[in-house]
Amino acid sequence: MKIKEMLKERRPRERFLKYGPQVLSDAELFTILLRTGGIGQLKK
Repeated sequence: MKIKEMLKERRPRERFLKYGPQVLSDAELFTILLRTGGIGQLKK
């Protein structure tokens, strides 16, 4: 699922800002750092 297809309150960046990094998976944190991609997808 692409980030843009997710409900706003379920998007990694919004959850990070509201609840902090401890609620996110490593993949979600990595996605925030890259500012691209989607959950379950890592670009090579």
